Amino acid sequence: MKRDGWVPIRLVWNGSAVGDGEAFVDLCWLGDERFTEPFFDATIENALRRPFNRLFTHRTPIAELGRWYAASPGMAPAGFIFHMSRCGSTLVSQMLAALPENVVISEAGPLDRLARAKSIPEAVKAEWLRWMVSALGQRRSGQETRYFVKFDSSTVLALPSIRRAFPSVPWIFLYRNPEEVLVSHLRQPAPAMCPGLITDVAAIDAPMNEVLSMSAEEYAARVIGRICEYAALRMDECGMLVNYTQLPEAVWHSIALRFGVKFSADELVRMRNVALYDAKRPRQKFEADGESKRLEVSDAARAAAARWISPHFDELERIRSTADIP
Repeated sequence: MKRDGWVPIRLVWNGSAVGDGEAFVDLCWLGDERFTEPFFDATIENALRRPFNRLFTHRTPIAELGRWYAASPGMAPAGFIFHMSRCGSTLVSQMLAALPENVVISEAGPLDRLARAKSIPEAVKAEWLRWMVSALGQRRSGQETRYFVKFDSSTVLALPSIRRAFPSVPWIFLYRNPEEVLVSHLRQPAPAMCPGLITDVAAIDAPMNEVLSMSAEEYAARVIGRICEYAALRMDECGMLVNYTQLPEAVWHSIALRFGVKFSADELVRMRNVALYDAKRPRQKFEADGESKRLEVSDAARAAAARWISPHFDELERIRSTADIP
């Protein structure tokens, strides 16, 4: 098939479970459109409204991505973005996406699903991850020179698989005050915070009947805590921790240094302008909400955050404070 302009949007198996049977990839035509929406799915939803994409669908065995990779490897990723959730990662990706020189993939379903798949042999998964990242990182306009990938928060639990496939790619992990993050999820839970909704990641090692008996505060706090714990345990020479309080300046300072990129004066102006607006609702001006979230914390949420998240948050802060980072 002619590959220019196509992008993988779904990863499916012909068996009854993820990793069971042959893997297939659904492709969507994007042409030279850039990924500028806060999330990958929003760009794809817009594309699927076009008559061409409503009329024509394309499903191919994942091996086709391997042939694509051999013929057109795409750009090598300059950096990976992992995060605690609700902690500024979308701001970072949106600031980077403001520059036409950058390709920024933000929480692409097929990539996260592949990374978290449990039953694929690790050597095979590493190869497939390289194919998928390559297919998502193709140049579209011709002026792109840098490529960044932001993963879903729970995909940090698949960090060993991702590091096996990309051992030299620098990565960051963003995190934020535990109570502020927990309140955000109690207001509007992400799928990972809903028991049983995401089954390809074992964030909580407990029987399902026990999980289902947990309060919303406990379950969300335990998932968030596990994500932070894992990031601290897996920190290596390519990784860097970024506290929400360091944003947005960290994007053009420590994060740029970690990713090995330099921004021009014009690029800095564009990124600073993005930081003036809400990352998930780009038409709204940004308003700091940390204080209002802390005032909203219930006794149950405060206790859950203190027990399940704060010890790992404190460890992340300890590691960051001892790191040799400008």
